[in-house]
Amino acid sequence: MAAKIILSARQNSFKFSDRVLSLDDPAIIGRSGGQAHSASDNAYFDSKVLSKSHAMLLCKDSRIYIVDTGSSNGTFVNNIRLSKAGKESAPTEVFTGDIIKFGSEVEDKNKKVIQKPVVAKITIFKEDRVETRERTPTSILFRPSESQEDVTMVGDVEQGALSRESMVLLKEKLLEMQRGMEFLTHKENDYVELQQLAEEEAETICELEKENYKLKHALNNIDNKIALEKSKYMKLAEYEAETICNLEKENYKLIDSLNTAEETIKKEREKNKVLQETSKTEKEILENSLHEAIAQIDQKNKALDVAHHLLNETRNNVLNLEKENLNSQDLQLLEATECDYDLLVKAELNTLTESRRHSQADHGNSETAEGIANTLQDLNIFEVEHQKADTNEMKTRRQDLTLLMIIAWISFMVGYLFEDISVY
Repeated sequence: MAAKIILSARQNSFKFSDRVLSLDDPAIIGRSGGQAHSASDNAYFDSKVLSKSHAMLLCKDSRIYIVDTGSSNGTFVNNIRLSKAGKESAPTEVFTGDIIKFGSEVEDKNKKVIQKPVVAKITIFKEDRVETRERTPTSILFRPSESQEDVTMVGDVEQGALSRESMVLLKEKLLEMQRGMEFLTHKENDYVELQQLAEEEAETICELEKENYKLKHALNNIDNKIALEKSKYMKLAEYEAETICNLEKENYKLIDSLNTAEETIKKEREKNKVLQETSKTEKEILENSLHEAIAQIDQKNKALDVAHHLLNETRNNVLNLEKENLNSQDLQLLEATECDYDLLVKAELNTLTESRRHSQADHGNSETAEGIANTLQDLNIFEVEHQKADTNEMKTRRQDLTLLMIIAWISFMVGYLFEDISVY
């Protein structure tokens, strides 16, 4: 059968009714709230000094153990704290008559009220009987007290009346215990004071640890922010440095381009100045040459007028000469035509005579007269054609002479123009 535990309130404890806990499963001691309601069959208390999961009672190998599950205000067995604040303790065996305290007295400064811890006396039942096994006096948790008498009395009620021998032994044991109590009273007072001081120091250390944790957390946040800002600043500085470098390069290029442009402009100005001077000089030379050319042209025009006048006179003379030549040629042609005509007539007559000599003798005089008439007709035709040929030849000669004069005049004008062009 599973063990049971009775927790009874003690003096200076948070007020509560007795709690009967069955240890079939581990029993949780903690602050009530939410789904955890305070009842007679559990270990939830409506005390502000308890944590939600303050401690735990469990049964293992027929022994009862208590464990502090990391409470803030601590768990005490016979005024001995099991672990530091926030840390889980090792399992500690408890016995019937041990005084268990959950939490410490805390002063509520706002309400000016002292919050009391839960202080309980533990009674262990196994197989429906009170366990009488005691803690050894050498244990650091050993606490001699009057509770042993109460335990004996409970055992007597369950078992019946005790024998006289048992009563004598019990009285002797009680006397020994009273002597021990007298000896330990002063020690206990000192121990309580030390325990209270230790509790205060533990609370102070706990608060300091909390503040230290907060400070560390804040310091880590500050370090992270500083690192982040430093990273941003470094990136910004790198970007600005790169931008400045690029601007310096562009500035250098612009200065170089400006210097090159200034040098080019200077050279162009010098060239322009030289060109202006050269242009001015050439302009003066050209003006002088133009004046000279104009003067020469005037002289040439005058000479041309004279030559034209001479040409006209020459043309008139040529025409006169042509007329005289034509007259002389006409006379010559007429003389030559008469001479030639006589010679031709004579030649024709000789030809006819010879032909007639070879002709037949029986031709009559009529045929001879007819041949002479034909010959005379032929001579007349020949004379007319000869005159036409002479006339055409004279016209051709006149045309050739006129063409020659025109070619000579054109050659003169072309040479004159080429001479003017070479001068310019």
